[in-house]
Amino acid sequence: MSEKKIFPEPPEHLSVKSKELYNFYIRKSVRAPGQIAFFVRGLEAMDIADECTRIIRLEGLTVKSERSKMTRQHPLLNTRKEAIGEMIKIFKILKLESNFYRTPGGIGYQDFV
Repeated sequence: MSEKKIFPEPPEHLSVKSKELYNFYIRKSVRAPGQIAFFVRGLEAMDIADECTRIIRLEGLTVKSERSKMTRQHPLLNTRKEAIGEMIKIFKILKLESNFYRTPGGIGYQDFV
């Protein structure tokens, strides 16, 4: 008798994009509980980077200081950079940076679901 493994559903706080990535990788290469927790942290970092990007696109790359009236880079640029770095580091550790998973329609994000 073979036991069917049941993997947890994606956490509710993740974006739609992160949930799709979660569902794509969770049954293929991310299986152990520690890997799943680590992978979720990488997806959270990706969501933070995406949210920073959205805000920066709305507000612009620079902001004007209220006090000194000097133009400076948007403070979320550093947060975005750190989040992208964390995401890439986690994905590399989990060996997700290479596309080993080819879907019937071809390769790429559009074929996840």
